[in-house]
Amino acid sequence: MVLSVSLSPKAQAKLKKRAAAAGMNLTEFASGLLEQAVARPSLQELLAPSQADFAKTGKTRKQVMEMGRRIVRRVRGAKGE
Repeated sequence: MVLSVSLSPKAQAKLKKRAAAAGMNLTEFASGLLEQAVARPSLQELLAPSQADFAKTGKTRKQVMEMGRRIVRRVRGAKGE
């Protein structure tokens, strides 16, 4: 696939510098960065299981946050903080 991307002059200069430091041409280097980026799960993908568990609790976001605060206070209290 061929992709055309617009970059600011500053970003382009940094990209060229990093590609040269890696001993690669600009296209190879940029392609590698994009491949790495899409290989990692997105934040939404990472959070999906937790969000599903949260939905099953029937609690509001506010209730869950307050429960978390209580846990933090207990842990800090146990540590003497």
